[in-house]
Amino acid sequence: MKKQLETEVLIIGGGITGTGIARELSKYKVETILVEKDGHIGSGQSKASQGMIYGEGLLGLFGLIAESMGDPNIQSDNPESTRMKLRKEGVAKWPQLLDDLNIEYEDESVLVVATNKNEYANLAPFLTVGNRVGGKYANVRWVDKEAVFALQPYITKDVIAGVYSEWDAIKTHPWDLTIALMENAQQNGARIILDAEVTGVTKKNGYQLVETKQGPVKTKFVVNAAGLFADVVADMGGDRDWGLQHARNTLVILDRRVSHYVNCTVMTPAGLQEFAVITRYLGGNILINAGHMTEAHGKFDTGSRRDELLENIQLAKRLIPSISEKDIIRAYSAIPASNTRNPGEHVIEPSSTNPKFINVAIRLPGLAPSPAIAEYVVKQLGDAGLELTTKSDFNPYRKAILRFRDLSDDAKAKLISQDPRYGNVICRCETVTEGEIVRAIERGARTVAGVKYMTRAGMGRCQSGFCGPRIVNIIARELNIPVTKVTELGTDSTVVPYKSKGLLERKAVR
Repeated sequence: MKKQLETEVLIIGGGITGTGIARELSKYKVETILVEKDGHIGSGQSKASQGMIYGEGLLGLFGLIAESMGDPNIQSDNPESTRMKLRKEGVAKWPQLLDDLNIEYEDESVLVVATNKNEYANLAPFLTVGNRVGGKYANVRWVDKEAVFALQPYITKDVIAGVYSEWDAIKTHPWDLTIALMENAQQNGARIILDAEVTGVTKKNGYQLVETKQGPVKTKFVVNAAGLFADVVADMGGDRDWGLQHARNTLVILDRRVSHYVNCTVMTPAGLQEFAVITRYLGGNILINAGHMTEAHGKFDTGSRRDELLENIQLAKRLIPSISEKDIIRAYSAIPASNTRNPGEHVIEPSSTNPKFINVAIRLPGLAPSPAIAEYVVKQLGDAGLELTTKSDFNPYRKAILRFRDLSDDAKAKLISQDPRYGNVICRCETVTEGEIVRAIERGARTVAGVKYMTRAGMGRCQSGFCGPRIVNIIARELNIPVTKVTELGTDSTVVPYKSKGLLERKAVR
């Protein structure tokens, strides 16, 4: 049995919500441990996000209109709802956070276009809802056909008109957010335990004992931020009157060489039958989210499907005809969840039978409100009896891993002279060097996915075809473990099950 750990607060889940809460708690004299079931943080819903931080604007309106069409009972645009308040507060906090945590980001504009009469009619709600909600929503403006072409030269010739919002959202890499939040929380005293799936929670004499696959943790307070598994963990902590319902849609990533196809996020009006959202990641890859949301067959229904992928591409080509199946480098399925009690709201509340067990089940969007959600949860912990004494030495700043490919030639040469490993390019597609990979491992990456999200190694055209074996060898060398112990994402995801000729050697021994 592994040694029992003790803490004041235990956070379950290392996504954007859990890491945000960990950082917020690190501002106080509170012992905090975060446990994550996988071998790297941000490996669930957070990494599958489109990386957009948005509140008031076209992306926000797109979600509100789609929700109202899907379920008339959802009052998504109520500015007094907890969800809308937290999103507005969270968006306002992100610019300072991004700068403090040295996270790469860009402001993003959004263009919604119509290519037929039905879509043209569906443009009107963006202006109507915008005027009703007010604020930045009211800044959405109409653009005619000529203006659309000026904004987006590769748009289909069938375009009729559109609505446009400049500086509509903040664009970033979602995995960068979780990494930065957790690293800064660790700088300020928080601890993290990976490969630590929670298997049970019991209450004993004023504390709670949380069983994990890395051993038990004794704690006074528990925060359940387990994402898709929040309902499972909630059952361990007490009663609940809500469940989770899951949807799914397939997303496609294109090669960086076609990044010039879009200058901003381009999409069709929200609709129940089909939609298309095309945007460009910070790294240059185009991300296509198209088709329609379907019911997911449980939490693990994440595999991409050929029929959905082809539908996705065809709908995208209606907007940008130059898009080709040949440029696809990856496809995956996102599984958004909402609660069954009030699908238009978050669940952020103590268990009805355990006031020191806080359930946090967030519905989309999750990135935008997360800083405000973190403050909201910490206040609930305070209300439940956690003593919150502010630290005088809290450090809000964190420095990101250096990106070799972004440096000037002189800076590259200087860096290589200091550490020759920066002159050894491991990932050719993304120009990621051995030096960067070693720095990532030093900062906590223990898996191939961990290295990928911290450095972009393996995110290019070949999808680790060239660099994959080299990354495995570097991880094994730096961690002083056999290559057969290196995993893709953590427990039960070994990359190399046997060393070369290993099976033959076993047979010879027998």
